[in-house]
Amino acid sequence: MRINENQLINDLLYSLGQSRQAVDALQAQISSGKLVNKPSDDPVLMQRLMLLQDQVNQNSMFQQNAGYAVNFLSSQSSALDQSVQVLTQIKGLILSAANDQNSADQSTYASRLDESINQLLDLANTKFGDRYVFGGRQTTNQPFLMKPDRTGVVVNPNGIDGVLQVDIGYQIKAQYNVTGAEAFSNGQIFSDLIAIRDKMKSGTAPSSGDIQTIDNYLNQLISTNAKAGSMINRFQLIQQQLSSESDSLKSTISTLGDTDIAAAVIQLQQKEIALNAALQTGAGIIQLSLANFLK
Repeated sequence: MRINENQLINDLLYSLGQSRQAVDALQAQISSGKLVNKPSDDPVLMQRLMLLQDQVNQNSMFQQNAGYAVNFLSSQSSALDQSVQVLTQIKGLILSAANDQNSADQSTYASRLDESINQLLDLANTKFGDRYVFGGRQTTNQPFLMKPDRTGVVVNPNGIDGVLQVDIGYQIKAQYNVTGAEAFSNGQIFSDLIAIRDKMKSGTAPSSGDIQTIDNYLNQLISTNAKAGSMINRFQLIQQQLSSESDSLKSTISTLGDTDIAAAVIQLQQKEIALNAALQTGAGIIQLSLANFLK
């Protein structure tokens, strides 16, 4: 008889322990708002949620990369916009000089052109943060430097034609710069402008060929800016796609891992009622067993 009672008590204690664990688990789920709070709760679900969260984290990094690319390219585009404006002013200046037959006035035009060359040079050396945007891969080195005697512009000897790339997906990279070589014809634009300036200094008016040269550089700047704009649009689209994908992943994580609070509260109440009833029943069984033992 005592063996049966001992077995009954052991079964009761095991059942009470399971009920207590169920109550504790529900309380933890309600408190944290998560179905899984430690790997032992549900190893398979925990692993799946971790993989999904890793994807969200990666997408966040790719979004940041795309955002940086947009800002970098926007800095380039702004500088190119202003360069077009400066070069358009230079064209107007040269047209005026070409139509002025007074050689004495050419020196004045040359001085004004020299000021515009400085403006264009500053734009070609635009920085985004601490990086020269038209330096190619050599972003820490100034791409264009006026010679001390102002007879020419020196281009960074390490090159200004390098392509910058950024990760936008798993093993996927995208270019996020237009180079100084393509925007400013590897510095030739400055050589030609300085040559026109020096000719005007000597009293010689610009030729129709000089005007055509300016038009060619204008077209090159406009074309390069259009390329930068196309890249900006692409990265903005990538940002939107990554954001949408992240929202979908987060929704899946929430569906799989978040606690249905209302349902959990009802389950908790039911479990607590069952646990209290089991405790009362168990107390009676233990008292009866003790009484039988003392007989």
